[in-house]
Amino acid sequence: MNKRILIAEDEEDMRKILSLHLNSKGYEVLEAKDGIEAVDRAKQNIDLILLDIMMPGMDGLQVCKKIRSQVACPIIFISAASNDMNKMKAFSLGGDDFISKPFSLKELMYKIEALFKMKERLLQNYEENKRQRMIIDDLLVDISSREMMYNKQVIPFTKKEFDLLVLLLSSPKQIFTKDQIYESISGIDGQGDANSVVEHIKNVRSKLSSAGFPDNYLQTVWGIGYQWNNR
Repeated sequence: MNKRILIAEDEEDMRKILSLHLNSKGYEVLEAKDGIEAVDRAKQNIDLILLDIMMPGMDGLQVCKKIRSQVACPIIFISAASNDMNKMKAFSLGGDDFISKPFSLKELMYKIEALFKMKERLLQNYEENKRQRMIIDDLLVDISSREMMYNKQVIPFTKKEFDLLVLLLSSPKQIFTKDQIYESISGIDGQGDANSVVEHIKNVRSKLSSAGFPDNYLQTVWGIGYQWNNR
């Protein structure tokens, strides 16, 4: 889906020029000719707002203040009134950038694309961090620090115990054989044999129980292997 940009600008010629240019770059454009219309249009799943300061009905600073608590998208202020006071107000109210009139369309596109790229990086970092920290059946699993917590208490698993539990947690109710678990936590060239998995399972259950977590989630499937049977 194309990104949607709202142009809030009272000068019709400027609004049309911006609209045509953004359309040519593949953006979907909505227009608002005054501040009141801008507040209304901002409710329509906007990805970025180009917001003039000097507008009838409600100026751009008032618009930003009114919508910022509901609208998280980037806001670029556009204004001929580019004194330091207006810039400070614009940024303090939640503006992300400021461009002074007159400006080139190339400069504006650089700013728009830079904000979209920054937003994508933030979303990517958020998703990566979210994947690094998971809550499964009240266990907080932090992959990056290799810690598992229950009731804010770190459970002191060894490396192999932690890897074993993450393997089972990653696919609840899937049954893993001892050989599969052994190869996952030790590697094909690991020392020992698959029977050591039994001891690791025993230790994991004991540590879960000591931390107050129900150890019956980690179940033995007789003759086959083990599974995490969440509720």
